[in-house]
Amino acid sequence: MIDNFQLLKSDDDVLLFEEGKFKHTFIVGIFKELYLEKLKDRIYSRKGNNRDRVLVIFSLLNGGFRVEQKVDIGLNSSKWESVTEEIECQLLRLGDSSWQKGRLRFKNYVDFFTRRQ
Repeated sequence: MIDNFQLLKSDDDVLLFEEGKFKHTFIVGIFKELYLEKLKDRIYSRKGNNRDRVLVIFSLLNGGFRVEQKVDIGLNSSKWESVTEEIECQLLRLGDSSWQKGRLRFKNYVDFFTRRQ
C-alpha cells in the first residue's frame, strides 16, 4: 500500500466531512485545535479541583518501579506515538476552485519528562 499522505500546511484551508445527509465543514486550524483538545482530554485526567490536569499514563510510568522489593528503578522520560484511523473527507485549498477528495489521519507524538526537584 502506497502512503501518499501530505501534511496540511495551511490552517486556512477548509475540510468537508459528509455524514449521511449532513455535511460538516471546518477550517483546518480550528479542526486541529478541536482535535488536540479531545486528545488532551483522553491522556490527561482532572485531579482535585478539576483545574490541575495530570498525565495519567506518564505519571504512572515515570514514577518508576521496584524489582523484587530490592532495587528501585526510576524512569525520567516516556514517549507515546499513535496514528488515527483514516477519515474520508474533502479539502478546499485557499485559492483553489474545487474540492479534493482524500482521507485524513492524525499522527500523535507525546514526550513526557519528569521534573526533578
